[in-house]
Amino acid sequence: ILFVYSLINRYKILDFLPGRSLIEFLVEQGFVVYCIDWGTPTRADQDLTWDDYLHRYLDRCVQVVLAETGSPHLTLYGYCMGGTMALSYAALHPAPVGNFVAQAVPVDFANDGILTRWTERQFFNADALVDAEGNVPIALMESAFRYMDPIGTQQKWLDFFKKIGDPAFVETFLAMEEWAGDNIPFPGEVYRQYLRDCYQTNAFCRGEMQVGGRRVELRQITCPVLTVIADRDNIAPPASSEPLPRLVASPDTATLRFATGHVGLTASSRARREYWPQIVAWLGPRSSPLPGATTPA
Repeated sequence: ILFVYSLINRYKILDFLPGRSLIEFLVEQGFVVYCIDWGTPTRADQDLTWDDYLHRYLDRCVQVVLAETGSPHLTLYGYCMGGTMALSYAALHPAPVGNFVAQAVPVDFANDGILTRWTERQFFNADALVDAEGNVPIALMESAFRYMDPIGTQQKWLDFFKKIGDPAFVETFLAMEEWAGDNIPFPGEVYRQYLRDCYQTNAFCRGEMQVGGRRVELRQITCPVLTVIADRDNIAPPASSEPLPRLVASPDTATLRFATGHVGLTASSRARREYWPQIVAWLGPRSSPLPGATTPA
């Protein structure tokens, strides 16, 4: 399994805390797991494009995983905006992708809730922002997510002080705050195309987005595809994720829905008991032992 995480913040939510780590859980189930750390973009990275990230970075990661494991294919596991990137890669390079898991991944950006509204062309000039700043500043990204749920942003602190005597709650709360506050700049040219081809024109969903001179057509994806949806997700609303099975050409698609939010899929106390076992139940029959692996007697 190769996790492809978002460029907006760090992948560590996938390995949140002992006992509440999706990566830990998958390893316990016998999977070999890799995860991409995109690093921290600097001004030297502001001109990198989707083509660079897909064909210079993501493709290299795929090739390294295949070389190290000796497997002819892998499971691409995309989360949030990283899933949109991973779908682009799978559409352009379907051969090495044996399975695809899309967790909280926006696909139809005409139905991506308040983010679609905020980024409409008449309200938001992505070109002016990138031209002026290069990489998108951390403060802008953080403020956007805070204002998506201003009441919840304040309510969480009231809940914290109500439960300050619960060590387990305090540990989880502080770990979540540390992760949520550890954001990184968004590479400028990637952001420019992301806003234009996803949010503002929905070219990604319509099969009109171009990367490296090639059209990203989701119907080129024929491997098994699992769509994982959080019903209370305000970042990748269900309506944005639901079309994926209809857009790919795979004869083997499934959708799992859970009564949680965007981050709850990977960090809630219920995830290990209720969510992740269902993902593994789908992945298991579609996965094979690695070459040279021995089966216990």
